[in-house]
Amino acid sequence: MTPKDPGPVYCLNPGCGNPIGRSAGSGRPRNYCSDACGRAYRRAREKSPTPDTLAHDAFAAQVADDLARVVAHMLQLTRDRQPLSALTLLRLVEGDLEDLKAALIQQARDQRQKNADIAQCLGLPSEQITRKLSADAVRRRIESRPLRTRTRVRLPRQAASPPTLAPRTVSAARIPGHRRTPDGAADVTPSRARDPARHRAGPAAVLTRALAHLQHVSGKTRRELADDTGVSASYVSRVLSGERCPSWKVARLFTLACEGDPAEVRPLWEAARAHLPVQRQSLPAALRGLHLAAARPPADELGEHTRLTAHAITGMFHGTAVPSWEDVEELAHALDAEAQPLRPLWNAACAAVAAPLSSAGGPVTEVIG
Repeated sequence: MTPKDPGPVYCLNPGCGNPIGRSAGSGRPRNYCSDACGRAYRRAREKSPTPDTLAHDAFAAQVADDLARVVAHMLQLTRDRQPLSALTLLRLVEGDLEDLKAALIQQARDQRQKNADIAQCLGLPSEQITRKLSADAVRRRIESRPLRTRTRVRLPRQAASPPTLAPRTVSAARIPGHRRTPDGAADVTPSRARDPARHRAGPAAVLTRALAHLQHVSGKTRRELADDTGVSASYVSRVLSGERCPSWKVARLFTLACEGDPAEVRPLWEAARAHLPVQRQSLPAALRGLHLAAARPPADELGEHTRLTAHAITGMFHGTAVPSWEDVEELAHALDAEAQPLRPLWNAACAAVAAPLSSAGGPVTEVIG
């Protein structure tokens, strides 16, 4: 049996990214490659919002908006005397409340608020904030939201946000010509990618498909891959059959042995392991990873299954602009993969777009569908 390998851990300073050597002792694990690097990052964070801070703000606004919509729909169901439908939504509300609590706690910590003050607002002992709602626990809660199975309820679409929420300035960096329309008519082209009855592959299955495709195009035998990765041939067989999820060390060596790009496989591995990403990843790389797992179908073929143009799909793979979440979701579905694991990367891409305007004193913008 191959020994467990957690893979490399990288410095949390976005401008650094150096690997961190973590010992197997019982001490607190290091988050930065050096004390000086950690101090520099904290000083920069205090002076201006970091991409992480902007992503946390966008996440909190998104959860609050989702919660407001669900509660408004529950109110209507209650008035219409539909208790079973309202109870179904109650599960979603309870999860959203916990996510919103985590998001607000993270916002408060981004603003350098003390744990004692946060605990006082929640009516909890300060020790509980430190122990059960630590920074790591809150971060895991935020990152796990897209990976959790949520109650699938079709809520009525709203033209605007609920009146209790302040309107947000929208300035989307859209890919030109992103939607196909017949003879310039309205966007009514049906999308087979959005068929609700169509089964989507989960993160683990997507990773398995990607590794299997790499092995197929490389022409290498499982024995050769075992020699390249330093594991047994039977272990390679279990990985390619989906029985085992390899460590990142093995997955990376496997990808390199097949002449693949580890940057495309890393987001798939993170989603399969339900891990908090330990290094900066991009949305285009994750989309290329899904493309790899689907055996890289041509863009025009994908366009036939969606309302996206081939030009828009190619642009999403290369990151020429930040697409709307609706377009990301549609492309993921066309590649037979779940879209929600991409949500944190999309939030980070939106935050990166908003960062220059925010630091210059302009309105914070977000890319929306």
